[in-house]
Amino acid sequence: MFYRIIVTILKFLVFIAFDLEIHNKDRIDNTNGALIACGNHISMIDPVILAVSSKRQIHFMGKKELFDNKILGFLFKKLGAFPVDRGGVSMSAIKSSLSVLKSNEVLGIFPEGTRVKNYDENNAKPGIGLIANKAKSNIIPFYIKGSYKFRGKIEIFFGEEKNYFENIEGKINSETYSKIGKKILQDIYGLSGRYNYEN
Repeated sequence: MFYRIIVTILKFLVFIAFDLEIHNKDRIDNTNGALIACGNHISMIDPVILAVSSKRQIHFMGKKELFDNKILGFLFKKLGAFPVDRGGVSMSAIKSSLSVLKSNEVLGIFPEGTRVKNYDENNAKPGIGLIANKAKSNIIPFYIKGSYKFRGKIEIFFGEEKNYFENIEGKINSETYSKIGKKILQDIYGLSGRYNYEN
């Protein structure tokens, strides 16, 4: 209930501040069960754009510094967010992620770990592959582009839900997770229409 109230308020604010266009919204709204939404990261407002673009509740990872403020920390937790240390692998963040997915909810992750301007497959963090494999969860890529200036045009594109481990053969290890992370990033930026990849 609290989440829905906040998202309704955020939708109103986004409507005033930006010209938001959502592409293929049904691709995420029509999903059921555990799902990981993975996208590019260009602004601190990206989580808000994703949250108001789907009828499903999104649980986000957030850098732990955001939770240092008691008021903001309380608000973020009520919105289903949880802290993560970007400097290294956090077991608590992984456990929180798996808990969200085992509850058949949606986990929002930015695989590059920080805001970036240009695509580089080496920016992909392998942790997303680890979480997806442990939870046996599908992933839906999304891509955000536009200007976060007042009344700027913002667009979010949703890709197809996919099982990235479906055709993986042999032992799954850190190299596998790294390859999966790069493939996810390719699919995210492929939604921009600026990049073409061979499978």
